[in-house]
Amino acid sequence: MSPITTSNSTKVAANAYVAASAIDDSSSSLGDILTGVSVARTNISTVKPVLDLVKRAYTRDAAQLLTGVSVSEACGGGGSITFEANLRNQQTVSNGDSIVMIANRCIEDGEMMNGTFKATFSNVTGDVLNSWIWSGTLDTRFENFSIASGSETLSVNGDMKIAINQTSAYNSSLTVSGTTLQTTEQRSGTTVATRTLSDFTMNSSNRSGTVTSAANFAMSGNTSGLGQFSYTVRNIQPFVTVGASMPSSGALVVNGASTSVTLTAVNASGVRLDLSDKTSGAVTQTTTVSWLDLLLSF
Repeated sequence: MSPITTSNSTKVAANAYVAASAIDDSSSSLGDILTGVSVARTNISTVKPVLDLVKRAYTRDAAQLLTGVSVSEACGGGGSITFEANLRNQQTVSNGDSIVMIANRCIEDGEMMNGTFKATFSNVTGDVLNSWIWSGTLDTRFENFSIASGSETLSVNGDMKIAINQTSAYNSSLTVSGTTLQTTEQRSGTTVATRTLSDFTMNSSNRSGTVTSAANFAMSGNTSGLGQFSYTVRNIQPFVTVGASMPSSGALVVNGASTSVTLTAVNASGVRLDLSDKTSGAVTQTTTVSWLDLLLSF
């Protein structure tokens, strides 16, 4: 693993938080399916965009998709999107339903999608499309899937299993897990960050707008601020977020070679970073920064 030092501990903590957020369920922007570094994308998610893509397939010509025939359509701003699916019932999501979505320079809401997304349903109960009360498991895979917006291009490869239990319009829980999720960020054609999450698990619940989440994963990659790196990340206390704010409580620890840094949410405005020697456990440096400064640091 890579060392964590007094000079890079803030960047290490920021990258760990961003990576954990990539498998959280707090954002509705399709662009946030990846690992965008814009401060406006601090709540990065894979889950809701995935469900939006799946529901889009069911709202199209599902009668053709029942037979496994490809259905293509033009996108609102240009390009096209193709669905290949096998659905048991065009009116509802069923166990065993599978969907492949292939985007070809598909532009929606100013963002251009390319690449392939695959999904298969299991453990389905309730009406996924028309009810707030349902549960199910979605096995997904991204293959060279990318989104370009302005000068930024974000891409993702890998697998993700999403197990969801929705008990009302305001209450849900989910577990997201997977073997490997690789993300790449480019600006003006130049790669500025790559991250790989390995053996990742995230447990989350949403109770009337209060989101609780905790993640555990290994992380490696390369960023312009850190260079090459390899760490493990684990929530030691779940993050608690109310509404659209940043977490007001919770903590995660990033372990590196001989050292670790613990990120603790002081409130929705700031965090405390404690750099520790792993052998003695002694805290060697404590820094308090705003969430904004933290997310700008990497």
